[in-house]
Amino acid sequence: MKQLYITVLIAAVVVLGGAFLAVRSLYPVNQLASPGSLKDPVILGAALGLSGECANYGEGERRAVELAIKEANDSGGIQGRPITLKVEDTLCTAEGSVSAMQKLINVDHVEAVVGVTWGDSYQAGFTINNTEHIPAIAPSAALEALLYNDAPIDYVYSTWFPEKDEISALQRYAALQHDREFVTIHDTDTYGSMLASLFNKESAANGISVSKDYEVLTGTNDFRTTIAQIKQQPPKAIGLFFQAPSQKAAFLKQAKEMGLHVRVYTDASIEDDSLLHNFGDALEGVVYTRPISSGNFEAFSEEYKATYGDVAIGASDANAYDAARTLIAALQDHSANGSSLTEAIARIDIPGTAVERIRFDDSHQITGAEFDIKTVRNGQFVAI
Repeated sequence: MKQLYITVLIAAVVVLGGAFLAVRSLYPVNQLASPGSLKDPVILGAALGLSGECANYGEGERRAVELAIKEANDSGGIQGRPITLKVEDTLCTAEGSVSAMQKLINVDHVEAVVGVTWGDSYQAGFTINNTEHIPAIAPSAALEALLYNDAPIDYVYSTWFPEKDEISALQRYAALQHDREFVTIHDTDTYGSMLASLFNKESAANGISVSKDYEVLTGTNDFRTTIAQIKQQPPKAIGLFFQAPSQKAAFLKQAKEMGLHVRVYTDASIEDDSLLHNFGDALEGVVYTRPISSGNFEAFSEEYKATYGDVAIGASDANAYDAARTLIAALQDHSANGSSLTEAIARIDIPGTAVERIRFDDSHQITGAEFDIKTVRNGQFVAI
């Protein structure tokens, strides 16, 4: 009897060992579930600007990410595992972005991150997730700014719209208005410098010229010397590219006070209700781009209002929602098929909110971006 028991025990060990080896061959060690992990939550991180210059982006991004996670959890989470969100405030600074990423990755042990808000300006945060091989999808970062700095993007994606498309839309409109002779002014921030560089690079293809480029330090708020220089040989128009919308408003205010009456063209970040309230007269007539949400924005907007009691008005709300949905879909793929999370993100192809379908190109940016041309008229942001 004892011999029979030992024989059965050995056979069971052999069977279990064979099963383990079979599973091991399908899933590497770092993808095997630890005991109890099928019930443990999937932890996602969000490194968002909730205070500081970019907070008007970050707060809407936080709500959109929370909404996407709520919807996923209501539908069963990731293979039955609930999703938990850890949020860190980047303070809208490079240092804060680094600290937020370090906390999320090294303390909270997140599997992926939505962020960084304004990651083109605060791209230092991406050095952390790149080093730790943790994917991050930024909802309001132009990855051209990282490429401009030769920074790695191996584990960085963005659901923000490519800036080359935005600049081309702005220039084509300017040419139609016969505003073909420009000067540009930008700060030393990577985002502002990249936009000015793109504006100069794309100008000939869109029928305009740039006679001079002015550079000021990031954080400059006194532009009178530069404005006086521009007035000596006034162009038909100005391309204005700073990191902070408040700097743009300061430039526009001083330009009007000094009698510089030329049209100013800039990017989407100028559409800020607080600027309109404080600098309405100065903003009058400025021309800028605004991304068009070509996906299912209506359904997102309705759910957002039902959840929070107000409408989604942030420039990157839909992009943050898409970033979170992309990570959730990729984690489903990763969990079900054993593929790496970065591979799952790279091949994502799902219906979008900011764009019709969420797909990434070789530069890890979304495709299919469209833009409106808008202005400030009678104290209101309006489409032209």
